Amino acid sequence: MVGVKKIQMLDPKVLKVPEVRITSVFEDEIYGMFADDIQKEGIDQPLLVAKDGENLWVIDGKNRRDQALLQGITKVPCLIREMSLKDLQLRNLVLNRLRGKTKASEEVLVIKDLFENHRCGIEEIVERTGMRRERVEMLLQISGVDPEVWDALDKEEVKVCHAFELSRLVDRSAQIKMLRVCQQYKLPCKDLKAAVDEAIKIIGQRAREEGKNPVVAPPPMPVVGCSCCHGEYPLRELSSPILCRNCYALLIGSYNEAVAEYEKQQKEAPGAPAEEIVEEQK
Repeated sequence: MVGVKKIQMLDPKVLKVPEVRITSVFEDEIYGMFADDIQKEGIDQPLLVAKDGENLWVIDGKNRRDQALLQGITKVPCLIREMSLKDLQLRNLVLNRLRGKTKASEEVLVIKDLFENHRCGIEEIVERTGMRRERVEMLLQISGVDPEVWDALDKEEVKVCHAFELSRLVDRSAQIKMLRVCQQYKLPCKDLKAAVDEAIKIIGQRAREEGKNPVVAPPPMPVVGCSCCHGEYPLRELSSPILCRNCYALLIGSYNEAVAEYEKQQKEAPGAPAEEIVEEQK
């Protein structure tokens, strides 16, 4: 949960930067002006910092922190919030997207990190960031594309929808060939989709003719275990209610008790409807 903000003057050396994050991109001329302004005027705009236990993480202001270190500035203004690393990642995602120019590859890595390391489902990412669900799903899907596709994406030679279509080609050499076609002819996403559909069809036909098992489908959407039933489900089938640790523990505890009671009554009276058991727990 986000706490009350307070400003402190901190040594930039104590401020950590998450390995996975989005950083605003400057053009060379603008970055030079930015560095020159800090040298002349100092840092007026506070850095946004998350306090997670003993760690102080930069949410917003990495460029200011880096310039302070380069220029030997020993104290920088920081706006501090009590915040978990997961909340930090979500906030970093929002703030840098609002500024406009960011690297799509970094956006992919942040969302992948949220999903894999912080158990943050698509629903929660959409709710907390305001991003479109379709875009979040695409970004997760393209996390395994060839580095050349990532590079083209960061250079804005292709869009996220292009990278998503290319990710449907499992063979990376096929991804690169199709990327070249896309760059040369500046294909709209719908035309690239048609080209990828045709390529997948041809790859499948050739494999069957050679008696091989064609591998043409894209990698499956990542799955994660449900905390209640422990089953494995695709991302799009999961929901992410925002709960504190106490409420989360109560929810899981109540669920486990209801299941145990249901299984007990099933043995005693087979066919008892689950709804009656759950109703008794309320």
